[in-house]
Amino acid sequence: MKSLLGKLYLRGFVSNTRIERIWKIAQVDFKKRYYNDKFGLLWALINPLSQIALYYFVFTRIFQRGQDNFVLFLFSGLIIWLAFSQATLLGMKVLVNKIHLIESVQFNWLDLYMSHMISILLGLLFNIAAYLILLFILGVNLGGYVYLFPVVLLTWFFITAGASIILGIIRPIFEDIAHIWSLLLMVGFWVSGIFFSGDFYLSNYNWFAYANPFIGLLLNTRACLLEGNTFYPGFFMVNLIYGFVLYIIAILLFKKYSKKVLEQL
Repeated sequence: MKSLLGKLYLRGFVSNTRIERIWKIAQVDFKKRYYNDKFGLLWALINPLSQIALYYFVFTRIFQRGQDNFVLFLFSGLIIWLAFSQATLLGMKVLVNKIHLIESVQFNWLDLYMSHMISILLGLLFNIAAYLILLFILGVNLGGYVYLFPVVLLTWFFITAGASIILGIIRPIFEDIAHIWSLLLMVGFWVSGIFFSGDFYLSNYNWFAYANPFIGLLLNTRACLLEGNTFYPGFFMVNLIYGFVLYIIAILLFKKYSKKVLEQL
């Protein structure tokens, strides 16, 4: 399998443009998740639907949440958070896993992270498609601010890409970051408003709602994708600026330290 993937990665890199190279790596990264699976890309829909069914059972039959349309409320939060979690966990290994490309092909190393993020985004779009199918089946409407969802998604992209790049720089020189980040993801999973409305923090811990960008991100995702949810313009602007600044900082750090990091691989 590794030899086949290697051929796929390297095929056409000499003649292709930069954008084509990024897209080719992203396609391979996305497809190899389901390589040799009989159902192939169908798993991209089966996996999120099975996960949401499990969470729905646990939190409606065991914990008994009183939230309207709880299955959609839960699903809309999970798909955003799980995509972030997967992107950052895999992102910290990009330089290590793609060392063969760095050594054999001359191109901008940051393109590896762009292709990585496109691969994750493709998976997220499949999850959103599964969400929309479920929305249609249950006869529920989209939120009143659905037209702003592309900007919310762009904010998620900036935050996720920035975190992935920074983690990718740290991982080769401080491997304990993998354990620390896994712990932080576990904490974030339970406190970011996936299973409850993040507006709880507005009246109790307002500072935390701004310190954790995913609280506002999830609130506004639901305002866009699920009817009856309030939109928060303050979080919308703060999170977008936060994500953009984080992404710029990550790029500057990468350009400054990536060569030094690769020397230690």
